Amino acid sequence: MIKSFKLHIILQLFILLCVYLYANRLMSQYLAFDFIQDKVNIELIALIEDPQTFNTQSTQSKTDFFNNRNLISLIKCSSTQQPNNNLCSEFKSKSIKWTTAQASDTVITKFGEYETQGVKWQIVMRSNGSSEDFVAIDKSEINLILKQTWELRDYVLSRILPFMILLIILVSFYLSTHIVNIINKVKNIVADTDIKNLDATNNTSVVYSEFQPFIDVFNDLRKRLKLSFDQSSRFSSDASHELKTPLTILRGYAERGIKTSTAGSNEQVQFILMTEEINRLINITDKLLILARSDSGRLHITPSLVNLTDLLEQLVQDAVTISPDLRISKNIQKNIIWECDSQLIHQLIYNLYSNAIKYNIQNGWIHFVLSMNESQLKIEILNSSDNVPKDLPEKAFDRFYRGEESHNRRIEGTGLGLSLCKEIAKTHGGTLSIEVDAHHHVSAAFRVDINTNKVNGDQKQTDPFATYANSR
Repeated sequence: MIKSFKLHIILQLFILLCVYLYANRLMSQYLAFDFIQDKVNIELIALIEDPQTFNTQSTQSKTDFFNNRNLISLIKCSSTQQPNNNLCSEFKSKSIKWTTAQASDTVITKFGEYETQGVKWQIVMRSNGSSEDFVAIDKSEINLILKQTWELRDYVLSRILPFMILLIILVSFYLSTHIVNIINKVKNIVADTDIKNLDATNNTSVVYSEFQPFIDVFNDLRKRLKLSFDQSSRFSSDASHELKTPLTILRGYAERGIKTSTAGSNEQVQFILMTEEINRLINITDKLLILARSDSGRLHITPSLVNLTDLLEQLVQDAVTISPDLRISKNIQKNIIWECDSQLIHQLIYNLYSNAIKYNIQNGWIHFVLSMNESQLKIEILNSSDNVPKDLPEKAFDRFYRGEESHNRRIEGTGLGLSLCKEIAKTHGGTLSIEVDAHHHVSAAFRVDINTNKVNGDQKQTDPFATYANSR
């Protein structure tokens, strides 16, 4: 299953957003609690140090933090005044663990906590040696402040969360699109490279410096590929050239041996077998030479007008003569003339025709198709077959591929014919395909987009399999 890169980025950023919000929520609870706790302590110290705090009976705070909060639980106790709350006596008499907050030569300020009747009190005590003053607040008031803070936080979050999600989607889409565009630029640089321009001077650079090392490595790889490819192509070409001369000489000696030996003798049979193998080697070297030229981009065509209709009609007549046990049918348009390399196209069509005969079955059939419409020329040869390898359509054009081992034993060939046909088709700007239907019928089709000024003929197009079925 292929995943969407953009969707992957969106999901990743959304997960990061959720993790961030969750972590922020936890941290804010601890940080806010510590902040408010420290702020309450500071304000309590400010209250106890303000002389006006104990000169009024009001419990309202006079500080900025407590102002307008209606802290009904605020308790003030002074040694110089009558206690206004019974808790003042408890603050003095009970054993409370105090923590020194401030200290000077004359005044000490301490913090403490005291719990009575299920209520916890946050207390600040100021002592000057002769008197003690207390200011206390119910800790539930602090929790109320925290609760209000959480409510405000949740309210704000509920309002901005949809916008945050939308922003995440937009940012993710922008980032992923931008990244894909950068990768596509690099991909285009790689895709534009083929055997024809491996040795071209390439000063390719990219906008972002992080991608430049990749381009540098790719350019270095091009140079090494070009060197290796030239060596391989030169070896194939040179080997083919060097082999042709001695093979031709050997064939001459073998043919002479056939003529000079006694007819039907053992020696003549051996010379005949030798000649067949030499011819096979010459055929291989010829094909390797053409493939080497194609690989190196030196397979050039010599265009001439070729009457494809006459060529296919001649093959049909040859098939009837050579293979009388096969049923031959055709669907060939009249007067199709194409400007192409006559020798190469002859070889392509003959190789397809030869395969249709070699890989046929007893009492089988071959169907020839030549069709042309306004934009495409098609040459197709179909044949019956048996036990066609499942990987034939994918591997048919691999060099030296000949299918199953059983076919290798009983059918002559080198496994280079279809590879050569594909290169010829490519040189002419066309495509070559092999298809196999459910009944093991094999179709080898050459298609090319044509210039109607160079091709003439009666326009007609039919289904080749249907044509053969009707002919039977």
